[in-house]
Amino acid sequence: MSITKILANTKAEPQELLYSVADIVAAARKAYDNEDTVIEPPMVNTVHGTMSFKHLEDNSKLEILRNEVQFIKAQAIEASEQRPGVNINKKIEELLATNPLFVNISSGTKFEYI
Repeated sequence: MSITKILANTKAEPQELLYSVADIVAAARKAYDNEDTVIEPPMVNTVHGTMSFKHLEDNSKLEILRNEVQFIKAQAIEASEQRPGVNINKKIEELLATNPLFVNISSGTKFEYI
């Protein structure tokens, strides 16, 4: 199943969706040969201020990833339109394997009191 289809599922638990997406990203990183590269999670804007992506709740991560996957799609299409012969799937693999949001799906902080 594609990341877009997984993220469109509103009936599954957010954690399950994140695990499913993480599996796809892990496969992309393995194929891209950067699975051991540490890519720090970025800071993201929230309605309550800026914080690291790893500190977000699963629902918030999903919302951000839904937008990010569309951005990756647009980048891959643009690359293929600018350079004939670009393999869109390979470009998507590259963009997923190096994307600081997608590679940090499972890293997170659990808060005891809040």
